[in-house]
Amino acid sequence: MHRDIKPDNIMFRNKDSLEGIAIVDFGLSEFENAQEFLFTKCGTPGYAAPEVVNFKEGLPFYSSKCDLFSVGVIFHIL
Repeated sequence: MHRDIKPDNIMFRNKDSLEGIAIVDFGLSEFENAQEFLFTKCGTPGYAAPEVVNFKEGLPFYSSKCDLFSVGVIFHIL
């Protein structure tokens, strides 16, 4: 899971073409099957999914679907 998808973390590989989009900055990323996350509440406010922001200890961890929420927010802004 990337957990911090936002417009600042989406870049083009070639400045002359719209082909080749890359996601960068994997500082908050985590494997989905990890037993424990280093940071449980993380991400940029406004782009973070509700399950990430409202996470409480003792509850099941969220999944990679939290990144889909961030992508949806970006499409809504566009």
